[in-house]
Amino acid sequence: MKVRFIINPVSGTAGRVKRITGLIRDVLGGENGIFEVKATTGPGAAGQLAREAVDKGYEFVFACGGDGTVNGVASQLVGTGTALGIIPAGSGNALAHTLQIPTDPADAIGLLKTGSVRDIDVGRTCGRYFFTTAGFAFEALLSKKYNEGSLTKKIRGIAPYYVLGLIEYLRFRPERIILEVDGKELGAEPLLLTAANTGQWGGGAFISPCARVDDGLMDFCVFPKTGIFSTLELGYKVMKGRVESYKGFQCIRGTEAVIRGRKATYAHVDGEPFDFEGDIAISILPASLRVLAS
Repeated sequence: MKVRFIINPVSGTAGRVKRITGLIRDVLGGENGIFEVKATTGPGAAGQLAREAVDKGYEFVFACGGDGTVNGVASQLVGTGTALGIIPAGSGNALAHTLQIPTDPADAIGLLKTGSVRDIDVGRTCGRYFFTTAGFAFEALLSKKYNEGSLTKKIRGIAPYYVLGLIEYLRFRPERIILEVDGKELGAEPLLLTAANTGQWGGGAFISPCARVDDGLMDFCVFPKTGIFSTLELGYKVMKGRVESYKGFQCIRGTEAVIRGRKATYAHVDGEPFDFEGDIAISILPASLRVLAS
């Protein structure tokens, strides 16, 4: 067995490399194989280390970090025979929660002995892969503000979202777009416009409780902007996994979509913000990523 562990030493607590190395020794000390630990050194490093592992024939590549680290590693494993492992260490951990991967690092490593490999779907948009959700309205703007804000440089985790969310919500003005899913068109002025491969956003929030990571379909979720009290209700239902009962919520399931008429440039995949201009195409690649899960 050949396994590479890719660790983001910035995400989460300090001393992670040393700690994970010790846990690997404790959990896998009696196993035959190569168990290699690599730390990222900057943007894009996780993907480079993952691609190198694929080229060298590693059977598993673990991403130890947040959703961004998972995305960077997993994007290099799509369509290969190498399976993704996850040691959850971020504020969201959406894919790990969906796959019921233990939050305890030792237990997550132990899946190499007790877990099983399953094939999951992969989303694609704007030349990028995503494994949980992609967003193109307020949620994308919030992701961008979270990533660049001075508050989040001091306080990580979920808490800054609440402060930023209120400020940006009061400023946000929805724009008219056309969402076409498998040839059917829907006109909307969305507060939230999310393509969901999994039901979870992360941090315990559910954007589409009916989404399944291995059904070959994408859930395209549209939420209108309403009054402040109604939006607070939406926030409550997101955290309780009951968004389908929110007035105005629409969910269209399909395999391909196009978003037209959008003037804003902000977007995100798996919580990682980026800019993209023009119409947006979204598709799903069924059963394209092998993942080690419970």
